[in-house]
Amino acid sequence: MRPVSDREHRLVVRAAAGDREAFDALIGPRWERIFRIALRIVGTREDAEDVAQRACLRLWQTLDRFRAGEDLDGWIYRMVTNLAIDALRRRRARREEPGPGPAARRTVAPAAERRVLAAELEQALAEVTDGLPERQKAVFVLARIEGFAPAEIAKMLGLAPSTVRNHLFQARGHVARELARRFPGLLGRRGERR
Repeated sequence: MRPVSDREHRLVVRAAAGDREAFDALIGPRWERIFRIALRIVGTREDAEDVAQRACLRLWQTLDRFRAGEDLDGWIYRMVTNLAIDALRRRRARREEPGPGPAARRTVAPAAERRVLAAELEQALAEVTDGLPERQKAVFVLARIEGFAPAEIAKMLGLAPSTVRNHLFQARGHVARELARRFPGLLGRRGERR
């Protein structure tokens, strides 16, 4: 992860002192990714909006605890990921199921076979990913969808790099097996797309 720039450090200090504009300048460029991480973990827009808003509130309340030299992005995304995992656990404890994902709500032209398959794959991936244990899901989302490296994820989640690699290995295996089961012939023997 990248070190905090001088500009960001000044914004952190100002925001921690209660400067709302400085806080907005810190969060604004990161908002889309904050929301995307939350959405990929919790699965519904409503829950993702709630998680993202709670994360911003918590960041606002705890920004004075951020230390110079720490990774600001890692600190922010760790908070979002942990809040999303907590929300997912609460929902699973209530045995609520999320509504259909974006792929299920889309209408695709009948002649556009590739788009239909892509939408089906997207929906299947969302369903399979949603079935992963919370930590595996968080690691998978951060690595495969958000593009973070295992070392970055380890710092964000406070896990050993080997634990992150293990979660990622298990999640990829589960996802590949489930997609191969749902779409026989689409994936090769080791999960490669044909």
